[in-house]
This record gives sequence, C-alpha cells and structure tokens, in this order.
Amino acid sequence: MVKPVLLAALVCAAPVCLASAQDAKVSVDMMGIGGMSCAHWQSTQALRLEGTIWIYGFWTGLNYVAAASGEKETKVDTAAVTVEVKQACAKRPSQILASGRVDRLSRPQ
Repeated sequence: MVKPVLLAALVCAAPVCLASAQDAKVSVDMMGIGGMSCAHWQSTQALRLEGTIWIYGFWTGLNYVAAASGEKETKVDTAAVTVEVKQACAKRPSQILASGRVDRLSRPQ
C-alpha cells in the first residue's frame, strides 16, 4: 500500500510535470486515458465518459493535495472544466487529454 505522503507527493508533482512537459515538449508518463489523445477521448461515447471521469479524478487529486498541504482548493464548476477541455481538444485533437486546458485551469488565476 502506498503511504499517504508518497501519494500526495506524486499527485502534487503531476501538475508541475504536466506544465513543464508542455513548455519543454518532453514526454510525461500519464496514467489512464489522460495520456491518450483528445481524438481518442472523443471517438466513442464510452471513451468520452471515461475521459470525463478521469478529468474529475485529476481535479479531485489536485484538491486533495491542496487540502492536505494547507493550500486553498481550486473551486471550479465541474461542467465548466469539461467544456474548457473539450474546446481545447477540438482545436488540437492530437494533444493528450491531460494537456487540454486542465493544467491552465489548475493554476491560480
């Protein structure tokens, strides 16, 4: 079983690695459908559902780490997050789902 501290460190590092990966054009090993292309995510109803669940799980992980580390949780409308990701993915279907604005939305505005 993974210790909570290690889990928190891994989840906390994911958004940092994601943003750095986009800027530096390097590969990051994403888990699940988050590492697949936007085109793949949108290809079937079942995959759209899986991707939406992944987005919610990713966001929950960000909020968990924020709460556990005493930081302010990012409050967003879940439907708004999904719409933002869909719009970004429509513009660049070859990008990975995790790049579809999730990183931008997770940064304080």
